[in-house]
Amino acid sequence: MISFSSPVLPDSWMNSNMLLLSLIAPPENLSPEYFGSLLTQYGQVSQVTILNKSLMDYKVLVEMGTPEAAKSAKSFLDQLSSNFIKCSFYSDEKPPQSGSLNNCSLDLINDSTMSSLRNRHSTSLNEIVQEDDKQQPSSKRKINSSTTLQHTTTLCLNGIKGKNLDAQKLYNIFSNFGNIDKILFIKYNPEQTRLKNFALIKYLKEEYSIFVFENCQKLQFFDSTISISFVAEDAIEKLLSLDTLYNEQDYYVGSQETDRFNSSNKMNLLPPSQVLHVSNLKKVSSNAETMWDVFSEFGIVEAVKVLNTQFKFMCLVKMENLKQALEVMALMHNEEVDNRNVQISFTKARI
Repeated sequence: MISFSSPVLPDSWMNSNMLLLSLIAPPENLSPEYFGSLLTQYGQVSQVTILNKSLMDYKVLVEMGTPEAAKSAKSFLDQLSSNFIKCSFYSDEKPPQSGSLNNCSLDLINDSTMSSLRNRHSTSLNEIVQEDDKQQPSSKRKINSSTTLQHTTTLCLNGIKGKNLDAQKLYNIFSNFGNIDKILFIKYNPEQTRLKNFALIKYLKEEYSIFVFENCQKLQFFDSTISISFVAEDAIEKLLSLDTLYNEQDYYVGSQETDRFNSSNKMNLLPPSQVLHVSNLKKVSSNAETMWDVFSEFGIVEAVKVLNTQFKFMCLVKMENLKQALEVMALMHNEEVDNRNVQISFTKARI
């Protein structure tokens, strides 16, 4: 653990060669090597230590070779993005002990490195992140933690990519697995930084988020390959105040009108499937030829099966692969076919 006697650092600490970085909603692939690579252009980086890893409380201690290097690095970080990285000087006058900073406990994680990049100089954050994405660590570090995985109703989806993706399209996919309270989609500006996009999804019940965590890891759709983790219940609320991070279409609030499931009935949650159930069709549209024409615009249709009854008109549509099925779900759920909003859901039925 590490502690500070005051949340305001003394002026004398301005001459420190150590920096304390606090990050809001960082991508999951950040490592000591990343920070060493990022800051070595401003001088020797002696050591980087990850103090705490979580979406809303990610803290890093960086020891630069000289106070001058620390000042240059801090100046760069302050300009990088004040919304995402808060940087302050830190003094090692007192050894790390149990305590808190601003009432937040910091668990020390054995994730540190001595910089071996003393003669390297990088010109941009873009180059650093691109190189970091290509390199794989030679050995996995073991992170010591006394806590076990804690389930919450809120999930973080990392690896979200896609030019036209927004919160509504994410809702179209993930509302299949339970009624959703809110979705917040954070898109980083590639002109400022290549830190990756992510989305937060808050379900109404914990059983829904657990189902998604267990059944939707590594899903691929558009340009995304997502990884999913649990985050704090109030993660969305904490980020909503940073309204420069998202546009109106990147924030979605669910309601009883948009819920897929009737909360009074037992819900049968199904994992994502290559076969889609299409309902709320008009009689004139519920035929194989029309369905083939409509859905082939979004991928290769392998099969169509009509499920019409006297009063209900439905079809099963099988896409070539799961990725295409997810993209159809994102783009076509609740869209009009012959002036009627069709409903699309995953199914365990086969064609």
